[in-house]
Amino acid sequence: MNNPTNDSIEKVGLIGLGLMGQGIASSLIANSLQVVAYSRNGARGKEARRHIDEALKQLLQREVIPHSAVSDWQSRFTFVRSLEDLKDCPVIIETIVETLSLKLDIYDELELVVPARTVIASNTSSIPISQLQHGRKHPERFIGMHWSEPAEITRYLEIIRGKQTSDQAVDLIHQLGVLCGKEPSVLNVDIQGFVSNRLMYAMMREACHLVETGVADIETVDRSFRNDIGWWATIAGPFRWMDLTGIQVYATVMETLFPELSNSKSLPKMMKEKVESGAEGISNRKGFYSYTKSSAREWEKVWLDFTHELRKLVEKYEKRVE
Repeated sequence: MNNPTNDSIEKVGLIGLGLMGQGIASSLIANSLQVVAYSRNGARGKEARRHIDEALKQLLQREVIPHSAVSDWQSRFTFVRSLEDLKDCPVIIETIVETLSLKLDIYDELELVVPARTVIASNTSSIPISQLQHGRKHPERFIGMHWSEPAEITRYLEIIRGKQTSDQAVDLIHQLGVLCGKEPSVLNVDIQGFVSNRLMYAMMREACHLVETGVADIETVDRSFRNDIGWWATIAGPFRWMDLTGIQVYATVMETLFPELSNSKSLPKMMKEKVESGAEGISNRKGFYSYTKSSAREWEKVWLDFTHELRKLVEKYEKRVE
């Protein structure tokens, strides 16, 4: 497979225009790239344009992007209903629902119409990339590209190499991530859940365990987490934090605490009950907390404002230790 040059990433294909797809489109467009977006849902085109327009206005207002990124963005977003329209894109990002069979079906169709040199990146959050490569005509071009919400603001990006992924594909996706203002993390091993999700779900399992065993209620667990881990985790990861606060004490605590932590392999009862009740969280105002229309909107706004301000703050302090 040919190694594209730096200036060859001008147009990116996008499959799927749900919330994450819309955020990825916003990030690509905000960084001067063209986007050709495919969805089987015809209404997604208009919906995505509204989302991108609002996201770009927010970035402009906060002086994250220049005015030029906003003035011509409409001409750099194309909504298509045929996968064949993606054939001129050197990179295609797939961001459909987290169902293996649906992803494989899309890849079957895609490989019939795009050239062998096209790199195909999946925004899967848990499916091993090697599993997505199985049975492909050109498995070396498949790679994981795990984004987070809001995609146009956060610096997070995980790049996951499957067993057959080429160095050229890794280099190109890393290059694309940097172009989008991300701080890419490249994984050496294709492991289910990758890095950030494995850390997060271990924390969520323990949080559910603490509530279910009556140690504390939901509000208390959230408060403790927010005022401890949430305080330092934006500037330091777990290893940096141990450096800053003394490694020996953590080794001592690990020996006695690890045997007490939950290692359950089943879905927590409280999670099962919430899902069965139809709770989706903020989106339908049914979650672990109660929401009104106005409080749900306010939480969404607070999260967006906080994310913008947090990025500025972290960048400011990181410059001091570079």
